[in-house]
Amino acid sequence: MTGNAPRALERIFRSVLKVAPETDVRALSAESHGGWDSIAHLNLILAVEQEFGFMMTPEEATAVRSFPGMLDLVESRR
Repeated sequence: MTGNAPRALERIFRSVLKVAPETDVRALSAESHGGWDSIAHLNLILAVEQEFGFMMTPEEATAVRSFPGMLDLVESRR
């Protein structure tokens, strides 16, 4: 795993979910952030796939609903 994955993922989450700079992105989940709707979820999936160079399975894409979950998935693919 590269040390850059968490930072890159934070950048993606901040950009897609449009969170304030003071927000702890690493604690975000679909349940805790009102802006994480189905469109935002799809945009997160697409941005992560592009950034890290892999495609998620449909099961992975629907199961990942938090920053920690997404980071675990990214790290498992590297």
